[in-house]
Amino acid sequence: MRTGRARPSPATPGAAHFAGPPSRVSHTPEQKARFEAAVVGDLRAAAARYPADADLSSLIKDLRGVSTDFVRLWDTGIVGVHESDTKTVHHPDVGAITFDCDVLTASGSDLRIVAYTAAPGSDAADRLRLLNVIGTRTTTKDSTLG
Repeated sequence: MRTGRARPSPATPGAAHFAGPPSRVSHTPEQKARFEAAVVGDLRAAAARYPADADLSSLIKDLRGVSTDFVRLWDTGIVGVHESDTKTVHHPDVGAITFDCDVLTASGSDLRIVAYTAAPGSDAADRLRLLNVIGTRTTTKDSTLG
């Protein structure tokens, strides 16, 4: 839950989950709990690795100021890791797309690569093909192609 205080500028998708505007991604309660634990665990590990990083300390302080969920998780000492999961993204033109989501971690570094994939022949794959056709053009009720 977010408080009424001003939001910090989220530096990562994880921080945006706690402090940013509402997302097009929806989670089941179980997915949300796993994701939030992993985000807090990542920030906790980063704070331990980089104790003198003023920007990181400021981000954690700001998240504590805007998200009661973040405060609750941080204060419990919870540690989580990013694992394979699914994410459902609600696209304005093609609707809900459910992806397999894998987080690849480069050992010994802070690098994480998030890979979103759709099974061949699935509804999600069909919706992605449609997005490939319509691209990034904006559609409105009154727009015409020409």
